[in-house]
Amino acid sequence: MARINQRKGRSPSILIVDDEESVLYTLEAVLKPEGYVVSKASSAEEAMAVFLAGNFDLVITDLTMPGDSGMVLLERLIAERPELMVIMITAYGSEAVAVEAMKRGAYDYLPKPFSNDELRLTVRRAVEKCRLRIENQQLKEQLHQREGLAALIGSSECMQRVYDLIERVGPNDVTVLITGESGTGKELVANALHSLSPRRSRPFIRVNCAALPENLIESELFGYERGAFTGALNRRLGKFEIADSGTIFLDEIGEMTMATQTKLLRILQEREFERIGGNQTISVDTRVITATNRDLIQAINEGSFREDLFYRLNVINIHLPPLRDRLADIPALVESFARKYCEKLNRRQQSFSDQFMGKLMQYGWPGNVRELQNLIEKVIILEDESVFQNDSSRFHLRSRLENEKFIEEGMMSMQYKEAKDILLKTFERKYFEGLLEKTSGNMSEAARLAGMHRKNLYLKLRELDIARGSAEDQ
Repeated sequence: MARINQRKGRSPSILIVDDEESVLYTLEAVLKPEGYVVSKASSAEEAMAVFLAGNFDLVITDLTMPGDSGMVLLERLIAERPELMVIMITAYGSEAVAVEAMKRGAYDYLPKPFSNDELRLTVRRAVEKCRLRIENQQLKEQLHQREGLAALIGSSECMQRVYDLIERVGPNDVTVLITGESGTGKELVANALHSLSPRRSRPFIRVNCAALPENLIESELFGYERGAFTGALNRRLGKFEIADSGTIFLDEIGEMTMATQTKLLRILQEREFERIGGNQTISVDTRVITATNRDLIQAINEGSFREDLFYRLNVINIHLPPLRDRLADIPALVESFARKYCEKLNRRQQSFSDQFMGKLMQYGWPGNVRELQNLIEKVIILEDESVFQNDSSRFHLRSRLENEKFIEEGMMSMQYKEAKDILLKTFERKYFEGLLEKTSGNMSEAARLAGMHRKNLYLKLRELDIARGSAEDQ
């Protein structure tokens, strides 16, 4: 038989366990030529010590041994590593025991006496299943990582810099401060950082510091003991304790009181705290990611934020640009939000008029991406684009004079004008291609419907590089 395909980077490693030296010798003699790395143990106790010191893909163990049985060893192995492949060797007529072993987590069993070919085949299947399981887990992790970044939409240069920084920082266990205006997507960045980190399978706990009253924020973060204050009828764990071994995201960190800032500084420095009303010191291993839309340097100068805490939080800074500085991303954002809400509301995918998209590109977006998302949801629900210009309380368009001033002050970059040109050309192309399709390539009819001279239509089609009408019509 052909040898099993070995896992990239190392050969499959097998631990064989039996109290009979002759059995160990036979198993090793059959498996080593197949390309496996084989280790041996003559008892369950010795096997457990060898297993904990190594990195094994598969364990083959006899069921009946002096001391702890193979069933006891199986339970300990599975408790240590639930995904481990274990093959039990059972005596003739012990099928009921073998079935019980499989219920407890064994992959398969070999009834004595077994042939060398039976051994090879059973081991090959177990190792192959182990390989597929590892590859599946790796694919899931890669998908999870991609999904973390996929929630952030946009291909503009400033967003590419953000993506690059997230990918470089995410896997490293450092404290991150995310800055940017409200509505720019700071929580999405925090989620992406957690998704890329070794803590991704552990809790991600979000705390909005601005939403908690001053007298509750400490109990929310650090928890409290029973009887710590009126109404504390039972012990309650704080967010830091719940996030142990995971990530805690403190949003709007600039709203935290000075007293709470002091306690937070201690956690960052010493990784420990006490619950309110308690004397027990609790140690935690929690990654801290914070975010703010405030200027913390100004807050330090005003005396409302601790300078030493700022430097602890600002090990890595990721700044999210406002939407007005990345207008080229608006079409992709609109498409994503429209798809999301059409699916949610069971609506047919909606397209938008050139006029509507043009107005989106001219607006200043003080509420950033969140404001755009809310607008698209409203348009999809009402099936009415006019809500954009009609809702003066939220979607008041800038006047021509304001836009000129916007450009003069440098707030509207070249990126906006380039994006607008690309967007308008795309809309023009779709419009004229649809017109030619509607008129079956009849240029005269297409020009009439477009309200333009036939010669000008020819020029426009040449400019957009669109194939013209039929030969008879040209």
